[in-house]
Amino acid sequence: MKRVLKIILIFLIVVLVFGAGFILALQLTEFRPEETTSLEILNNVDDSNENYFELDSTIKILTFNIGYASLSETEDFVMDGGEKGRMDTQQEVQDNLDGIASILQRESPDIYLLQEVDEDSSRSYNINQYEYFQNILGTASVLAYNYRCIFVPFPLSLSQMMGKVNSGIATFSDYYSDEASRIQLPGSFSWPLRLANLKRCILISRYQIEGTTNELVVINVHLSAYDDGSMRQEETSALQEIMLNEYEAGNYVVVGGDFNQTFPDAVDITYDSATETYSYDYLYSLRNESIWVAPPIDGDWFIENDFQFGIDTTYPTCRLLDHPYDKVDDSNNQYYLIDGFIVSANITIDHVETLRENFVHSDHNPVVMEFILNS
Repeated sequence: MKRVLKIILIFLIVVLVFGAGFILALQLTEFRPEETTSLEILNNVDDSNENYFELDSTIKILTFNIGYASLSETEDFVMDGGEKGRMDTQQEVQDNLDGIASILQRESPDIYLLQEVDEDSSRSYNINQYEYFQNILGTASVLAYNYRCIFVPFPLSLSQMMGKVNSGIATFSDYYSDEASRIQLPGSFSWPLRLANLKRCILISRYQIEGTTNELVVINVHLSAYDDGSMRQEETSALQEIMLNEYEAGNYVVVGGDFNQTFPDAVDITYDSATETYSYDYLYSLRNESIWVAPPIDGDWFIENDFQFGIDTTYPTCRLLDHPYDKVDDSNNQYYLIDGFIVSANITIDHVETLRENFVHSDHNPVVMEFILNS
């Protein structure tokens, strides 16, 4: 009996020592970005008028959360009520990358905004996705990390653990950008969860405009998803301040990406004064509200400060990953409208469209917008 107890005690000590050592390793290697980081623009084009944007001309932009090429129609995801954290094979990831690349090449926008782009991550079989898109698109590019961890021990299944993660948001364009920066957003998870969690940011790219000293400021965003909503509010407030400052400085502002919040026109909000509570009627009805809900974005603030929403309500931009995409019974799928654009009043939105890619290669559909910089 004493021998058994001794073995159990030794086992518990080993587990505790290993656990403490692992947390210490995460602590020592934690990704701690500065509030503002100047980023390297790779393969930038020449600083000349021919590579500047023009006033009163149509510009095309695309945003696409590619889900690290691992959240396609066959997949579920543990944080959405599923079980998985990675695809079963490297070839499946590569097939998704090739499919995503074909969409980008087909649309051929002037600016590409991509989210969840992996670079040497175990969860996507260490494929350098950022380099892959550089080679495919052949444009100038910049990457802002928002997720770096030596090992993410989640999900708990050994075959599904995400492991090492290096990931971020990336902007690509054929036009000259004189500056790109990563801005750290406020808010974080409590310790120790924050050690293996995302550090949300925005990626700001500045483009010259022929005939004016004002700039086109393009902001790539991917806001928090799995908080209680308070972090998203903090992040949105910080984003609003930056947008307003840029607009008041005379610049043209375009924000695009995955906001993880429902856009206006995709939700009706009702306030009950008797109970002092709000109720929400989503355009895409929630089959299961207990798993994941995308709360409404603060539409009033944007409208009051002369910003416009560039969204397409005719088709959802994201699906819930509690199970693989059901192509037979659509009522089993849960949808959201959380991807799109917000632009300043000195810009005319000409066209916005959610591409109907049917979530084949990602849990998101890309959104394209055509717009004009008003003279």
